[in-house]
This record gives sequence, C-alpha cells and structure tokens, in this order.
Amino acid sequence: MSRILIIDDDEPFRIHLATLLRNSGHMVLEVECALEILDKIALDPYDLLITDIFMPGMDGFELLSMLLRHHPRIRVIAMSGGGGHMSPALALNIAKKLGAMELIRKPFAYGDVMQTVERALRSPPE
Repeated sequence: MSRILIIDDDEPFRIHLATLLRNSGHMVLEVECALEILDKIALDPYDLLITDIFMPGMDGFELLSMLLRHHPRIRVIAMSGGGGHMSPALALNIAKKLGAMELIRKPFAYGDVMQTVERALRSPPE
C-alpha cells in the first residue's frame, strides 16, 4: 500500500481521484491548498504527491520548485486542465521541466491515470 498525497482545489475532482486510488489499495490524504502540505511533507513522508497546477494561494509551479529544492527525491505527478491563458500542454511541459516525473491531463480516463500512478510508484526517486 502506497501513501499518496493529492493537492487540488477542485473538491469533486479531488474526491473522485482519491476514491479511485483508495479503491486500488492506496492510502490517500487529500488537501485543497498547496500551503497546507509544506509541514506535512517534512513530518510525514509520502510515496507520491499528485498536484494540480492552477490553484489559489500557491500554484503547482511554485509547489514543485519548493518541494524539489527541499525534498529532491520526492515523486511528483503534475496534472492540469489548463488555466488562465495557458493550455494544459504548456502547463504540463513547464511542470515536467520543473521536475514532475509524470503528467496527467484533465479530464483523465481511469485506466490512464492508474497506469501513470503505478508507473510513478515503480520508478526510483530521482
């Protein structure tokens, strides 16, 4: 059983993703704001972090930069459906350059997201 942290301000989406992962046997913590997890990561490590890119407060780009600077071996999946004037493809490309190991484009198909999560969990932390 893997410990997965989901950060997404879209509550119905976050709950849906968490349910899929729990039904696959993972332990999941979900939060709606990136600022909520900074202390949690330091005190309680997770096997995988899945973060949205466009959120209020601290966006996924800032979160990725900060997390990977302080926890360079953490596995991160970035996800986006786009936001503002940025396409999902551009947002995810930037997230990859910032250190996300896998990418999920919203909306997603169940099989695709589960394959992405399992692939990330099998990969050694970089």
